[in-house]
Amino acid sequence: MLAIRSHRSVTILVGLGYPLRIRDARDALEWLESEPAAVRDEAYEATCAACRDAIAGADGVEIDPGEALDVVTAYVRRRGILVEDDVPARPSREHLARLCA
Repeated sequence: MLAIRSHRSVTILVGLGYPLRIRDARDALEWLESEPAAVRDEAYEATCAACRDAIAGADGVEIDPGEALDVVTAYVRRRGILVEDDVPARPSREHLARLCA
């Protein structure tokens, strides 16, 4: 079994705008399985399959945790619930100057 944790995470909005951080394939699969049947389409099923593959592999095929998180990111972006990170990972000098002004 591959490690299921990626080096990054994805934040989504659930319920009434409550942010939920997805750190790995297990977090994603837990959230996906709690989703109502009305949103369960082919993209949903493919996202669940990617998470399952990252956790335990399917038919001997395992995917990298980062790839599974990429699939989750594409799915939540399509649904319009992805929280985009507007702050750069490493703030520029201009960004820091604006914060201190």
